[in-house]
Amino acid sequence: MMNIWLRTLAWKLSVALGLIEAPRLQPIPIHSDEQRRLAEQRRR
Repeated sequence: MMNIWLRTLAWKLSVALGLIEAPRLQPIPIHSDEQRRLAEQRRR
């Protein structure tokens, strides 16, 4: 348990110092009602 805590601490420290790049989350596409309606029209 202590090993995981130390590894996490070392990772956060190296990200803060800029030694490694933090992972970037991929944006989640949010479909509007208009996009959903057009998609349903294409399916027909």
